[in-house]
Amino acid sequence: YRPGKPLKDPENGEIIGYEAFDLGSAQLTHVGTPATIKIMTAREEILRGDRLTPAPRKDVIAYVPHAPETKIAARVMSMYGGLNEGGKLSVITLNRGSRDGLEVGHVLALSRHQVATGRDEDDKKLNITLPDERYGLVFVFRTFDRISYALVMESSRPVIVGDTLANP
Repeated sequence: YRPGKPLKDPENGEIIGYEAFDLGSAQLTHVGTPATIKIMTAREEILRGDRLTPAPRKDVIAYVPHAPETKIAARVMSMYGGLNEGGKLSVITLNRGSRDGLEVGHVLALSRHQVATGRDEDDKKLNITLPDERYGLVFVFRTFDRISYALVMESSRPVIVGDTLANP
């Protein structure tokens, strides 16, 4: 994996985690100093400074989509892969996790806060806050204490950092 940037909560700027980009897999071929490995898969070029860690055991998880039973209010923190925008089938990071009631299988609605500009009777510029516009659905597939990862299942517009997520 390659260490990534800090994940900052869009609501208060607090760093609540750090990204790590999965670069592939390797198999230990010779124990010793130095040890040798065989690269089995590589999503990107593996460079000096990239890290190795034992692969976690792969558990089969039954993903059952369901709405959260408690009220959820979350924000998009980042797009996996360092992108500025995402869309259908993008992986996004949320600023809420298991301590906030999120669990694997939760389906959340994506919305965007809308502000329009207009003019009053004296022709002064006004910013008008509109209701949030729902534009998609995400599926939570991995949770940690304060962070979750979700897959964008439906989206009628680009997903950007700061968009809101709530119960569908």
